[in-house]
Amino acid sequence: MRNLFTLFCLGLLSFFICGTDAEALDENILGAGNISCRVVLKNPEDKGLRKFYENWAQGWISATNHFSDTIRNGMASSGSKAFRKNHPLPSIVVPRRDVIWYKILSYCSEEPKASLADAVKELIKSQWEKAKN
Repeated sequence: MRNLFTLFCLGLLSFFICGTDAEALDENILGAGNISCRVVLKNPEDKGLRKFYENWAQGWISATNHFSDTIRNGMASSGSKAFRKNHPLPSIVVPRRDVIWYKILSYCSEEPKASLADAVKELIKSQWEKAKN
């Protein structure tokens, strides 16, 4: 019964995502990454939704780790000097699930108009900063 409720919530969430203004969505972001922080903050105690968001974040982090050499090479190119000033070079990061969740909640609380993808990008950037030091 609990699984049915979780599936219902995910279906309902998908309905709201599809019903949003298409111009507001980032076409380069797939899946839950386009969910607004306001939606993420609506039910922070729902374990099913929390796992859904964490799983999406873990996928993004895994892809970033997988392509870290490519990202590093792109950042080392001569045209990205301005970008490098504000962004640390990538490193492999493996944050705990609770760290992922609390970083998402923290970012979304400060930036409710942002997306889940924005929160995860900020998480990765902070983890790269931490690894640099």
